[in-house]
Amino acid sequence: MFLALWYSLHGYVKIRAKGFSAERFMNMAAFRGVYLWDIAYDGAAVSMKAAGGSLDILTACAEKTGCSMEILGWGGLPAFLRRFRRRQVWSAGLLCFAAGLYLLSSFIWTVEVEGNERLETETLLSACKEMGLRPGAWKRGIDTEAVTNGLLINFSDISWVSVGIKGTDATIRLAETIEQAAPIDRDSPCDIVAAQDGVIVQITAERGTPKVQPGDVVKKGDILISSELLIGLEGEEQHREYTAAEGAVIARTWKKLTEEMPLQVQETVYSGVEKENSSIVFSEKELDIIHPDGAGKWEKTVLEEKPLALGDFTLPVRLKKEVWKEYEILEKTRTTEETKTILEENLRKKTENLLSPYGKIEDIKITFEEYADSVRGEAEITLLERIDEKQQTEERERENLNEF
Repeated sequence: MFLALWYSLHGYVKIRAKGFSAERFMNMAAFRGVYLWDIAYDGAAVSMKAAGGSLDILTACAEKTGCSMEILGWGGLPAFLRRFRRRQVWSAGLLCFAAGLYLLSSFIWTVEVEGNERLETETLLSACKEMGLRPGAWKRGIDTEAVTNGLLINFSDISWVSVGIKGTDATIRLAETIEQAAPIDRDSPCDIVAAQDGVIVQITAERGTPKVQPGDVVKKGDILISSELLIGLEGEEQHREYTAAEGAVIARTWKKLTEEMPLQVQETVYSGVEKENSSIVFSEKELDIIHPDGAGKWEKTVLEEKPLALGDFTLPVRLKKEVWKEYEILEKTRTTEETKTILEENLRKKTENLLSPYGKIEDIKITFEEYADSVRGEAEITLLERIDEKQQTEERERENLNEF
């Protein structure tokens, strides 16, 4: 196999030996040091490949064995180059193309960031640009270690970072520091107030003085658990102290949602016809020459988009494959009952999106109003949810309370 590759680079000749002594011809050639490969029998004839410089030896072997030898053609690198002696413009273009690809592969064309959650990608890319790492930068002029150290110094939220360059792609992989939870201030006095209107269902006060009880109607901003504490036994002189109130308050709340939907709608209908399309993307510009023909409407879905590469060098050219699905827009008239069903589903989904983590739907009533060309749905929702939120107690308020 190695010899065949060697002779392919140095040139070979393909011949056909015909006669009753064809095998004797091959044995004599092999005895004289001629390497033969790709031997194929065709009746009394045998075709084979041999080194281009062994043609004189093969001719002598054919004369001594009484075989007729026919040259079928020449192959290998020298024969390939001879084809383009008269195509100088084409050859020059090929060399320029290869040189251009090599030149383009010497620059960075894409910079990607992986692992960031709190830090914005644009901020990181802007910092890298100031340190020389940007699309269009010469690869050998980039100091990846300096970029790594610069990111660690400029961003305290980064605990680890690695800058790697492969082909024309630069990838910044990082790990952010663990976000510390906001400290809970248990010393500064605060009240628990109502975040919205409702009727109290349950109140649990861990710290502070409850100001409401189940069944009370509260408005947004009303104090539910006060930070004020009366210290002292009954019948004795009491004094006030203030704490950071803690607790949970569940209330019954009401909300109203409305949505209107027309009876006449447009519907996308797919014909089932699908076509594949390939295009070349260079520097965010797409070259789509051989696109599917068709006068209808097509929905495009990208199946694959990958960069072209020469070995380890990634070229700034991407090959994109798409699938095109033919469709048409049809006017459709829904019945009133169909529209009501869709409206009810939509209103129930919107209601679920309103729920807080500790809330639940107690009741939902949906009514409809029918018009000539539409249907309007209105949902009255009863929820059970937490309405407690903390509100800092101002020093002036505490002084007023003390004076009172």
